[in-house]
Amino acid sequence: MQSRTEQLMIRVERLYKSYSEPVLRGASLRVNKGQLVGLIGPPASGKSVLLRAIAGLVDADAGSVRVDGLEVIGASADTKRAVQSRIGMLFQNVALFDFLTVEENVAFPLRRMSELSDSEIKTRVAQELSAVGLAGFEKRSPSGLSGGQKRRVGIARAAITAPQVLLYDEPAAGLDPVTTSRTFALLEEQRKRLGAALVVISSDIDRLLPVTTEVAMLYRGRILHQGTESSLRALGHPVIDQFLEGRTDGPL
Repeated sequence: MQSRTEQLMIRVERLYKSYSEPVLRGASLRVNKGQLVGLIGPPASGKSVLLRAIAGLVDADAGSVRVDGLEVIGASADTKRAVQSRIGMLFQNVALFDFLTVEENVAFPLRRMSELSDSEIKTRVAQELSAVGLAGFEKRSPSGLSGGQKRRVGIARAAITAPQVLLYDEPAAGLDPVTTSRTFALLEEQRKRLGAALVVISSDIDRLLPVTTEVAMLYRGRILHQGTESSLRALGHPVIDQFLEGRTDGPL
């Protein structure tokens, strides 16, 4: 029997999804409460599609996705809403509302999903912005923020409801090395503070890997391996080795 800290929050089993051609070809993934799993792999391997399937935004052709025990694939609208109430997500393009202030953007999920008073919401927003290093930014417009600041607002918005699952698609895309390192340190702190299950896609594996508890390598729609970074490197798998080392002389 799993302890509370080992509670299985995400279970993906043999997931298939095709558009004009197959994208996911039997992908499987497991993430426990309190884990930060880095989802890595070359472009067009299906990483974003897998993340969206976990969030109930993509209906797979076959397989199973369970979030906190609730089946997502083929679920009713009510069940999907129940699943999505457990999830915070940062999209690759951040997707802030330019017509809302920073405070209003971060508060948006709370206003949709909670019955907190305005003063309670303001307090929660201030706390979350402080946690991401943006105290005092409440009245700013997203159009006046840097790329790193926008991503930190997105991270705050994803976490504002204290979800059990956090899904991050390229949270440091386009950022300079220092801001990227700070962003990943923030995600690690968030994992410890919230005790949530995190899945993070990033192309910057050198900065992602040190904050992960496990890594899952997705290649051509399948997870080649999920485990610790050391276990990934110890496999001696030619595709994994080439990807981790950034070489051009291999099967990729």
